[in-house]
Amino acid sequence: MKITNDGVFYTLAYNATKKEIDRLESFCESLDKNPALKKEQMAEYKCAKYRYAGITSLHSVLYNNNKCRKLHDLQYSKYLLVYAAEALKAREEYLTLYEAAPGSEKPDYSLYYGVLAFAEAQIAELEEKLPLANDWEAVELSERIGGWRYGTECLAEAWEKRGV
Repeated sequence: MKITNDGVFYTLAYNATKKEIDRLESFCESLDKNPALKKEQMAEYKCAKYRYAGITSLHSVLYNNNKCRKLHDLQYSKYLLVYAAEALKAREEYLTLYEAAPGSEKPDYSLYYGVLAFAEAQIAELEEKLPLANDWEAVELSERIGGWRYGTECLAEAWEKRGV
């Protein structure tokens, strides 16, 4: 694994989520090239697309917050874009961990806990819709939730492995 100036946590989380994105893209692209097989596996294809929507959303949140914190002095907003900073502020336990972090580690703490808080809020929002969903809507919501949850697992694993 090549570590860039992005830091170990970000690199691990980025690579793990990207690996799942690549797997889902490969599966869907292979079915797109074989219409007969795609027709046979339409349910799996749609589920993969819905899961893809969830994981790519988390991946984008991670990427954009990391990119923007390097381009701008976002210390005033906990090194995060507004939506992630607001999600972090709404989770008192995460905010407390961020505030207790050593100064040099605050950007990583905010990235992890801000993206995690945002993802958890998205999961909760999708879960609220489940009871009113019909069959395919429930499948779509469940797969999107699965993508978001997988992303949070990638974040947690990267956080543990960051070596601090």
